[in-house]
Amino acid sequence: MANEAPHFVVGHKNPDSDTIVCAHVLAWMYRQITPDSRATAIRLGEVNRQSAWLFQQAGCELPVFRKSCLYRADEIAKPVPRVDADCSLREALETMQRAKTDFVAVVDKENCPLGVISDRTQRTNYLLQCNVEDFVGTLLNFDHIISGLPLEALDDKPPPRIQRLEVPLHKSDVSGNWDEGTAIVIGDRELFLERINQHLPGAVIVTGVSTTRAREIADQLKCSTYYFGGSVISMLTRLPGCFPASAAMVEEFAAVEEKAREDELGRQLKDSHWGLMVLDSEGRVSGAISAMDILNLKRPLISLVDHSERGQSIDGLQDAQIVEIIDHHRLGDIETIQPLSIDVRPLGSTASILYDRILEEGIELPTSIAKLLLGALISDTLLLTSPTCTQSDIRRAKELAKLADVDLQEFGIEVLRQNDELGTASPQALVRRDCKRFTSEGVSFLAAQIETVDLKTLTEQREYEISEAFSSSIHADGVAFGALMITDVVESRSRIIILSEDEKWQQIHLPADVRKSNQLWVEESFVSRKKQLIPLLLNNIKASLQG
Repeated sequence: MANEAPHFVVGHKNPDSDTIVCAHVLAWMYRQITPDSRATAIRLGEVNRQSAWLFQQAGCELPVFRKSCLYRADEIAKPVPRVDADCSLREALETMQRAKTDFVAVVDKENCPLGVISDRTQRTNYLLQCNVEDFVGTLLNFDHIISGLPLEALDDKPPPRIQRLEVPLHKSDVSGNWDEGTAIVIGDRELFLERINQHLPGAVIVTGVSTTRAREIADQLKCSTYYFGGSVISMLTRLPGCFPASAAMVEEFAAVEEKAREDELGRQLKDSHWGLMVLDSEGRVSGAISAMDILNLKRPLISLVDHSERGQSIDGLQDAQIVEIIDHHRLGDIETIQPLSIDVRPLGSTASILYDRILEEGIELPTSIAKLLLGALISDTLLLTSPTCTQSDIRRAKELAKLADVDLQEFGIEVLRQNDELGTASPQALVRRDCKRFTSEGVSFLAAQIETVDLKTLTEQREYEISEAFSSSIHADGVAFGALMITDVVESRSRIIILSEDEKWQQIHLPADVRKSNQLWVEESFVSRKKQLIPLLLNNIKASLQG
């Protein structure tokens, strides 16, 4: 994924049906235009019942959940070579070089890490340059030498327990001062053969001759005999590579979980000389990350739908490239370095805009996509009754109903009914489900909306529970106040609740007659957060600052 920049299509946090549908449909549209498009729809939160129902009706998969557009470790990681603890140091280093990585992971049978081997570690460099004979019988046994060089057994005698090597290169070296714990390295010297048979060592390694000659020599010897195809010097040069991986590996290594974000990786890479090992949820090795892997990352491309407020958007937006905004709300505070495409229209839903975009591209609209777009349009316009709904929205809804093969009124009522959880969902879920953060004149606040088909469901106890949950959200977000509208979509009326730790916001926002009568604030023909509630709040904030 990190070789080419991903393209995320993102709605706002606490997603409603319009934002979830539009993320899905825009990504789908790009893939229709360009089959190899990397456009991927993602969602920033749990979907509500209405959205889940819509996608089920359409037979479509919901966008994947993701909090940040920053890369995860598993998206950056490259395959890392793995060896077991018994493989030779030479094999481990050659495996690392072939893979062009900074280290090789030493793993157990379950693929869990035991350590790392790298040509950059002091331990590896020490073993490659040490006097190998000092470690024969301890760190390096004869089995390691047999498999590491490798050696070919020329007889069926069992391998002895070798404690040292002896390499007589000249006549004066043939002392015969060896025992069954010694392996003698010889070439084609008859004198060596005579002396060896007089004083049998544990084993003989024949070098520098052909395979045929080696077998002839083995027939003359009475001890275990092995063959190395190269010269004596070549064999001695390769000996350090026979150390097992367990002797060379460093057990202190830096590792991260697959889901770790790139901003967390940089700090850990500073403390690692060769890179990071990436582990899956079971603690198994899945890849590796080097400093260059981080430096070579291409920034993600972002398409924003149904919002343009930074506080409502995906985490890590400042490290991505925003390429477009498609929305039907006011322009927010998102700034970009590079130019981008902006399609913001005063329509009832972002779904209406996407429907037009699909028609403009000449793409045939399948029933599933038509059903999603219709459901989103109905949800955002409250079945075409919201003040945000335009005549062109109504026209689009009728066209989409035909394409979706549904009755507009019947389907619309069911869409609204699916969103009514006023009496059943937890208060915390209700207030966070469709809650947005806004900032104006330096004042930040939350505006949440809960829809119901019957405002009578809002009992005094239920309102208390919901208010308490919303107060907790306001405190956690550190905003000045919160405005909650509980909307009866059938009667087109809303109960409005203003909550704050500072009582002045009650005085600023509550109408004078409501304050005087100490009655509940209920507004008739009041259903739109965008066109009715938000403008009211912004005007009150501005007036309070000027006054």
